[in-house]
Amino acid sequence: MRRFLTAKWCAGHLLVVLAVLVMLRLGLWQWHRANSPSGGIQNYAYAGQWPLFAVFALVLWVRTMIEDARHDGGEDRPAPRRPMPARADASEVEHRPGLIVGLSTPEPTASPEDDPELAAWNARLAALNAATTAVESRGR
Repeated sequence: MRRFLTAKWCAGHLLVVLAVLVMLRLGLWQWHRANSPSGGIQNYAYAGQWPLFAVFALVLWVRTMIEDARHDGGEDRPAPRRPMPARADASEVEHRPGLIVGLSTPEPTASPEDDPELAAWNARLAALNAATTAVESRGR
């Protein structure tokens, strides 16, 4: 909990508190406006809407704090990134239309042999591609 008392987090806490106070004040203003002779049902709707925005801001802030605590605690950590490959020389780059020189497509992170769900998905995509190709060839 001490991490939420740093300067960055305190500035965030202050910003959220100010935003909530402004939203509640706007709701109160709409309520008074609705009760005035020129007010109407729309003002009552806005009077109820502003406090909902304030609750949403608080819920979002609390969820942000929970997510930050979870990621710093080691739960649900993303896999470490692989280092970027060294940039190829212009002579090593295969020149094909539509490709940017010096860039290559990334290697897949999982192969169909490693993941049966991925293999099933790839088979489904291949079947859809074959069906689309067959329909297009019949139309020509």
